[in-house]
Amino acid sequence: MRGFQRLAWRGLRARPLRTMLSALGVALGVAVLSAGLATNAGIDAAVDRSVTASLGRADLEVSSFGETGLSPATLSAIRGLPGVEVASPAFVRRTYLGTDAFGPGPLPAPVTIFGIDPAAEADVHDLGLAEGSPLGADPGAGQDALITTALARDDALSVGSRIGLQGIDAPVYLRVVGILADDRPWAGADGRAVVTTVPSAQSAFGADGLTRIDVVLAPGTDPAAVTASLETRLQAEPYVISSPSDMAAAMRASTGDFVATTALISAIALFAGAFLIFNTLSMTVVERVRELGLLRAAGATRRQAASYILVQAAVIGALGAVLGLALGVALASGIAAWLGSVGSVPLPGPILTLGNALGAVAIGLGVTLAAAVEPARRAGRIPPVEALKARLDLPSARRARLRWLVAVFAVVGVLGLVIWPRGAGETAVLRALAVYAVLLVASLLVPLLLPWLARSAGLPFATLGRLEERLARASVLRDRARAALTVGALTVGLAMIVALGGVGQHARATVGAWIEDVVPGDLVLTSIFPRGLDEGLTDVLAAVPGVAAISPVATFDLAVGGERVDGAAMSGADLLRDGRLRLVAGDRTAALEALDVGGAVIVPSGVAARDGLTTGSTIDATGADGSNVTLRVAGVAERTLPGKAGESWLVGWPDAERLGVAGADAFAVRFRPTATAAERQDLADQARTLALEPSPLERIQGAIGVALDRVFGLFDVLSLVAVVVAALGIVNTLTMNVFERVREIGMLRAAGMTRDQVWRSVVVEAGITGLVGAICGVATGVVIGGLMVVLAGGRWDLAVGVPWFAVLTTFVLGVSLAMLAAAYPARLASGISIVRAVGYE
Repeated sequence: MRGFQRLAWRGLRARPLRTMLSALGVALGVAVLSAGLATNAGIDAAVDRSVTASLGRADLEVSSFGETGLSPATLSAIRGLPGVEVASPAFVRRTYLGTDAFGPGPLPAPVTIFGIDPAAEADVHDLGLAEGSPLGADPGAGQDALITTALARDDALSVGSRIGLQGIDAPVYLRVVGILADDRPWAGADGRAVVTTVPSAQSAFGADGLTRIDVVLAPGTDPAAVTASLETRLQAEPYVISSPSDMAAAMRASTGDFVATTALISAIALFAGAFLIFNTLSMTVVERVRELGLLRAAGATRRQAASYILVQAAVIGALGAVLGLALGVALASGIAAWLGSVGSVPLPGPILTLGNALGAVAIGLGVTLAAAVEPARRAGRIPPVEALKARLDLPSARRARLRWLVAVFAVVGVLGLVIWPRGAGETAVLRALAVYAVLLVASLLVPLLLPWLARSAGLPFATLGRLEERLARASVLRDRARAALTVGALTVGLAMIVALGGVGQHARATVGAWIEDVVPGDLVLTSIFPRGLDEGLTDVLAAVPGVAAISPVATFDLAVGGERVDGAAMSGADLLRDGRLRLVAGDRTAALEALDVGGAVIVPSGVAARDGLTTGSTIDATGADGSNVTLRVAGVAERTLPGKAGESWLVGWPDAERLGVAGADAFAVRFRPTATAAERQDLADQARTLALEPSPLERIQGAIGVALDRVFGLFDVLSLVAVVVAALGIVNTLTMNVFERVREIGMLRAAGMTRDQVWRSVVVEAGITGLVGAICGVATGVVIGGLMVVLAGGRWDLAVGVPWFAVLTTFVLGVSLAMLAAAYPARLASGISIVRAVGYE
């Protein structure tokens, strides 16, 4: 056996370029896998840190359901429950700092106000100070506040500074008495936070409810028993109970699609690498037929002959896996820097644990060995008589390779399920398996379609030279199985670029349709806290010249059948006048008029299909203040406003007020057709003086588009790795074709063919291969893109769903990379000496 190992090493050294490219292909696949594992581990760690920072030492969090908040009676009831050691109340709102009305120009960066009970909060979170004194240290000093170091740095604040909280009336002034040493859990997304007492924070907004109550249980207390007691005793107002595991699960759910897509792309990159390994080792079998036949004649067993190939695979896999780990760390760092956050989870950096590193190496090596099984099996079955032949071409080779594809598909699929990230969900697993199955079917169809596709793909290259095109096409079809594997790898990578391009285009179109079809205006004025309709903001804004209408909009929590849903309050008359909101069931005019009368709801089509709702159905809804309202389904909308977890149920303002909605958090502005740019600017300036941020619909859509571009751009880069792996396979395939055709090329050169014509024939061969791969990749990618959209609950319209830019990019990328990969084989072929080639064996 040791002698066969030395032979295997010698075989690898005999073809250093092929060995290096094969190891690099494995390395790229392992790099994507390890980067995905490190990124997902970083997300998991960030989730755990966020939950720990948010809850501190709390075992449960009781949150208000909506804007009204939890009452003092609820706080007293929680404190009186057996097993509750500490109940720490908190009032949280977003606002601005300032001492007067804002003038023209951008609004300042907002801050988060935390109202706490200092004594109780000390048992939940550490209130360590970098400087200054704690809250309440000087009872006669008035209203005190602590600020984060980020806020102190950004706004040049220090101990003793006076700050004003913008609320519903005049600002509420606080004195900074300390700067927090650790911004967590107060920092949030921007690190700008003010911590004060509950009464001080509530006074700015005229509120008396609490946002949440953090509960610390006595040692040995069962959280489930306390939760059951809460559900029994707290009946006056709706609330949500969360444990650390609940919060972690919710945050992981927000990153589920990202981690699932990353895992899918990792598996596909490894699948593409398996094509490369199989082709490489198959070439070794073909080249070593005579040598293996002689060894078999000398007494070598089938197992020993197979070990020759398996040892080479193990070496290539080990080298590639180790190199892939190093590349993966760099790639993961780039992912974290590029994204910054995933969903609601900040991504400070990747974490490559020892277990993940070993797992990535093991999977890379496992896929390599799985790809080597079929070539090793054929090497072991070489009879001694094959030593008398020039090359191996068994009749069953093609069927064996098709069986190999299915086997490697199963191996990679099982390994993918083993490392499947937490929080991705069953739907994501089914979507990944469906996509993976389509790729397998496409790979299996390539050998059947290759002759026709090669003939069609050769037509554009005939203009470069009819002779070169014919020679190139004949070379592609010389070993159909080898060419099919090369094209299959290219198809896999290019298909994912097209598919992700289609999914991204659908996501952007959906967001654009949401904005254009539902928002009744040209401009949206947003508020970071609810603004009551009795404040008169609508009248003030409507009085600005050029304004045709102001439509208040509120989003809020709504309970239907005991489950939380997203609700939105809108004016039916404004939607009717503006022509927005398309219904798929019900009379549009009657439904919108019913919103303003009350007792009616318009539900999104997805919700109606899921819950079996039709026009005329009745539902019982519970608002934030515990109010129960019976609503009749007046219509089913094609789409409504997006909410936290889906599309919103639309109600009119009469019902919104009955459900305890505190006010509007946005105002849609419709300008008159004759409104000038100056009048539009005057409206924006007036809005800022009222602490409202103007956001044109194009800016909202553009901001969302930028975020989507970052995510899908990353996915495209990761998918490109599979294309690069396929390009490495093209180098190996063309190089092997050149070596097999040395004598033929020599005869052509002797017959008058020039070096340039030989060079062009190899490059055209690569171009045909790349174009065939692009054709298959585009067709497969469109199918996969539609499948991903449909399985995610969307609708795929082929007429508008094809991502033409991604399709064009795929054709350019597939052909150009393939022809670039042909540079070395073409130079090798054109440099063949006529005399040596004619005598070549």
